[in-house]
Amino acid sequence: MKKHLIAISLSLCVYCGLAQSSTQCSRSLAQAELAFEQGRLSDIINTYSSSTSGFTRCLQNGVFSIDEEIRAYKLLTKAYLFQDDEAKAEEMFIELLKVDKEHQLSPEDPAELYLLKDKFKTEPILRIAVRGGANKSLPAIMQDFNTFQTGSKRYNEKGNDTGLGIGFWAEVLAERHLGKGIEVGSGMQYRITSYEIEGEMIEGNLNYVAKNTSNMLRFPLMIRYSLNYDKKDENGNRIRMLPYVFIGGSFDWMLKAKYVDTRRTGGTAYTLPDGSEDLKQFNQVANTNVSIMAGLGARFRVGRSEVDFFSLELRYDNALFNYINPDNRWANEDVNFGIGHVEDDLTLNTISFSVGYTRSLYIPRKRKEYR
Repeated sequence: MKKHLIAISLSLCVYCGLAQSSTQCSRSLAQAELAFEQGRLSDIINTYSSSTSGFTRCLQNGVFSIDEEIRAYKLLTKAYLFQDDEAKAEEMFIELLKVDKEHQLSPEDPAELYLLKDKFKTEPILRIAVRGGANKSLPAIMQDFNTFQTGSKRYNEKGNDTGLGIGFWAEVLAERHLGKGIEVGSGMQYRITSYEIEGEMIEGNLNYVAKNTSNMLRFPLMIRYSLNYDKKDENGNRIRMLPYVFIGGSFDWMLKAKYVDTRRTGGTAYTLPDGSEDLKQFNQVANTNVSIMAGLGARFRVGRSEVDFFSLELRYDNALFNYINPDNRWANEDVNFGIGHVEDDLTLNTISFSVGYTRSLYIPRKRKEYR
């Protein structure tokens, strides 16, 4: 019990010390701002230059809140500007941008500060986007290969044994803003897709179900246009919601493809023996493909500085070439004759929904013409 009381007492002492230190730092910042209003610029600079001053210790030891840190570096930038020390003003402005990545000046700020900001690149050098979601396969039949005579077959129809053909995907993209809301991005995506078929060899009597799943590694390249990218509302704040549209393409590399829960029912039941479910083993699927894509979505500025984004997106992917390798369509006799299924020529298209998060990366730097 005694040990607990000592620990609680120490915690309270630390908390009180931090609270007192924070109060003293806020007072030091207020005094520095008052000195600026009174035109005592040398006092501010001399105070900052002194390693023993409360103002300097608060700034260097991280006692200031983020808002106070922004105010402090902005105050120092203006003080050095009006003292004609441009080098130190630039140094302080870079420190300001490290705290507030895309710092927005206010109408009350002096013209000199606007001119200084124009010399710097405040936009991100790169954005890293992470997205993930669900997809629904939409097989498009190019040519039908029907081994049964009187029956029919259905792809991904609700209410049948086939299910809905739902899969999942995740991607990482590096994105770059080119200007005026136009961005390009490229990266890597891992996608799992499935399509499911129910077929009737003898109507109402002899049926089969075949579920085809595939795992792909994809390399997308896209271009996006965002509305409201540089716009502000009536209060001068950046608009938080950025609707967008995009188009692009992807090189798709097949990692794995197999049958899952493939069986024949009615008459003599039949299930695939081990090893017959692997389409890659029999080289029945194309190893590579190319897709085009288009979509729309919305990003929402998040975080204190509103430089990162949360996103919602709807996308359609259309494969350009045959998902099946036609030269080996008949290679797996267990499927062709045991189950009674032969793959059609088809393109494996998908519609997908995703959520994502985009992180902006910055390196505050002067523009080339001012270096």
